[in-house]
Amino acid sequence: MLKTLKMSNSKMRVQDFKLSDAAGSHPNKVPFKCVLFTVDQPSDGSPSGAGGKLIRISSSVCDQYLQTFVGMALNIDYAAGMSDHEPRFKVAVIDKAYRSMDGCAWVEGYIYGKDFPDVVATIRYYNGLAAEYNWSEYQFGASLEMEASVQNAADMENVLDVLEFCGTGAAILFADAAAYKSTSFAAKNNKYIKEDVEMTPEQIKAMEDGLKSLAESMSTITASVQNVVTEVGSIKSDLTNMKAAKEEAAQKTVEEQAAADLKAAQDKTTALEKELADLKAGKTTVTPPEPERKTVSAANLLSKYGKTEENSATDYKTFCASVDALNLPSSESMRLKFQAKAQFEKESV
Repeated sequence: MLKTLKMSNSKMRVQDFKLSDAAGSHPNKVPFKCVLFTVDQPSDGSPSGAGGKLIRISSSVCDQYLQTFVGMALNIDYAAGMSDHEPRFKVAVIDKAYRSMDGCAWVEGYIYGKDFPDVVATIRYYNGLAAEYNWSEYQFGASLEMEASVQNAADMENVLDVLEFCGTGAAILFADAAAYKSTSFAAKNNKYIKEDVEMTPEQIKAMEDGLKSLAESMSTITASVQNVVTEVGSIKSDLTNMKAAKEEAAQKTVEEQAAADLKAAQDKTTALEKELADLKAGKTTVTPPEPERKTVSAANLLSKYGKTEENSATDYKTFCASVDALNLPSSESMRLKFQAKAQFEKESV
């Protein structure tokens, strides 16, 4: 059986609810981003319709039914102090729903800013107080509205597990009145709008002092940035000069090497020209002929063996017979015969 549940009446800590003035956006759309609940943990308070018990929505149930919030509206009990639900005063619509990795169920959409300028101005005013003075009680959160099927949790007393649900909407309200502590309601560009809300002289002076301090800080930052720019320019100039000097030195080395090579070539040319001139003038030194090598006659080859009677051998055949008569080792005999043959052939030329 489905029960109608409205999450409210429990204190919580939330992030800022910020409104957008983005240029170029639709004049009647002020984007918002809202965490409705966290999965797998009990709510911090008992919603209306839960009989005083807390509720818990698992991640699987969230993933299955979270899209039912798409197209539903957000309401605000603006006239009664923004602490409860007012379904008949709808000021926004949900057009996107998803679960983040950290276990939060998010919805996004837009507030009808042109239709409800007083609501937007009020939210901006209290957002400014919460941001400037850290007054968490003035931060805005969101409280979901759903029809759900529940059962008693098996592991925790006083907790109902949601088995299925259908989102029917949500309410924008102060953090003190919402149910989940991790719930937040966020939109873009939180700031004061003087023309939308009436501010006290003290608040105006505080804002002007803050703007003056901001302007002085910006001037200091601008001067510091200018100094950095000047220093960077000086460093860049030094680097350029160093690069030019390095290139000049490299060019000079190349030119010096080329000059040395040219001088060596010129010296070699001069030496060759001088040598040519000396040749033409007949001053070149003539290399003497290599002395004629002395040869040993066939008769002398036998004389060292004591065979003087064969010294008169006049032909190779007679010489060979004389060598055989010596009974020399074959190697020595052959050597003598080869030497004699060469000698006889030379003499016959």
